[in-house]
Amino acid sequence: MITIEGLRVAYGRTIALDSVTADIAPGVSGLFGPNGSGKSTLLRVLAGLLRPSTGTIRIAGEVVDMKSEQLRGRIGYAGHRSGLYGRLTVMENLELFARLYGTGRGRVRDMIDQLDLRDRARTPAVELSAGYQRRAAVARALLHDPDLLLLDEPYANLDDEAAEAVSQAVMTWRRAGAVAVIATHGAKKVKRYADSGLILQRGRLIRHGTYEASGFTP
Repeated sequence: MITIEGLRVAYGRTIALDSVTADIAPGVSGLFGPNGSGKSTLLRVLAGLLRPSTGTIRIAGEVVDMKSEQLRGRIGYAGHRSGLYGRLTVMENLELFARLYGTGRGRVRDMIDQLDLRDRARTPAVELSAGYQRRAAVARALLHDPDLLLLDEPYANLDDEAAEAVSQAVMTWRRAGAVAVIATHGAKKVKRYADSGLILQRGRLIRHGTYEASGFTP
């Protein structure tokens, strides 16, 4: 469970998030809204990468603290940037992160298979197309089987086959008690397997609910 209370993020006079309050239950939640609505900012705060101006976020009752390595080790995050080392191959990148997370090499092979990266496993990350970089970033975020998965536009620059690989990887990851928040313009792709949704507009949360209980439609 993620509890967000009175979250506000301001950059000078620009307010990116304004009084956002919500409870996000275990499962997959889609995060929707137009460009500039605050989706990326919310994910960065949830990941502990950005300190809010006011308000708190609790994950399983624990306040998010950017200095807590234990807490951040439970989070898998893929933002607009891939987070990969350009000179390393896809395989080398995932093996490096696997060592950092204490994850076995078998998990690296699993992620390469799940995200259909086999034909680019030996390619330096800097030479990947935008679509392959996106898939590799999702693989990196899923690598350590996080309790909280945060994906920012994971379907960007993907064709239908690659998008399906991302969806299947998320569905394979999901398990009891784990939480995923996926920001995307591809509402139909996420709604197919999501449990709930949130809509942001101009930094404010204007709708939040489960699909089955409320008939929520992004």
